[in-house]
Amino acid sequence: MYERKVWVNRQSEHPSRRKLTPTGNDGEYDVSRSEGIIMEDGDAFDADTMNDLERRVAAGFTEMDPTGAGGGEVTVQPYSCTKTGKVYALKGTGAAGRCKIPASWAAGDSFTVNGAAVPAYCGADAVDGDTIVKGRWVLFFYDGTQLNFNGGGGLSTSKLALATATEGNVLAGNKFYAGSKTIKEGTLTLTGNVTADKMLEGSSGYSDDAHSIVAGRMPNRGSWGASLSPGGVATIPSGYHNGGGQVTAVALKTVTITMATSYGDWVYTLPSGTLVGVSNIAASGESPEIASLTISGNTVRVTWSNNGVINRQITLIYY
Repeated sequence: MYERKVWVNRQSEHPSRRKLTPTGNDGEYDVSRSEGIIMEDGDAFDADTMNDLERRVAAGFTEMDPTGAGGGEVTVQPYSCTKTGKVYALKGTGAAGRCKIPASWAAGDSFTVNGAAVPAYCGADAVDGDTIVKGRWVLFFYDGTQLNFNGGGGLSTSKLALATATEGNVLAGNKFYAGSKTIKEGTLTLTGNVTADKMLEGSSGYSDDAHSIVAGRMPNRGSWGASLSPGGVATIPSGYHNGGGQVTAVALKTVTITMATSYGDWVYTLPSGTLVGVSNIAASGESPEIASLTISGNTVRVTWSNNGVINRQITLIYY
């Protein structure tokens, strides 16, 4: 690119004032500037300044025509273009060119410029059917080693082919490109109805809003279980149960004791455990001697009927 230079004028207090100094020769003087205060030196009109101008101009031309193919011509030049087999043959001069494409592009096609095979690009990609289209005019830059066609920066067919999204995995209402340049629209909808209290703690997911993640709050009870005494009740806590928990009842035990008195009531207190009831009172050969039987806590009382004596076995139930 040509390097532009901003030229600056010389500025002084007395720009036209000069000082005459006698040289010693009759009528001969040396002339020097006597301008007073110098506000700006300005750009000198000398060999260094002019040679720098020449350098900058030459650099600009070299960049536009690095090989000299166009003889310094930097405007867009017409090239001829023919296709034989799988080769597009360009002929012409100039770093910046244009041509009309004579035939459609096919995989494996290539280019030559004035008989020399060269690679051809469009932006970051090798040219393809997106750039080389039958009947279209194209602009390009040729630096002697490669062709660079105008364009690029967009998605080529080859890049779109790498996208594998389908309508079914893109949210409904969202448009996208994948596989080709035909615009598509997603059809995926979220229809779940899970709520945080129905999802296990530590888990997360989506229900009916793809932008709102649901964090589970259901407690994980694992193999929760309980042990019940006779007549007991267990309240099952809410949450997830893994199926391994059990609710078990305390096993009942029995003990058989002989009731023996001369006369009067018989009283017995169970020393440990919890007394539940009586499972059996053995028969007696005597007349009915028991008036009543009561249980209070762990104590059982058999009341004498004043008839005979209490002398038989009793089986107690406890846990």
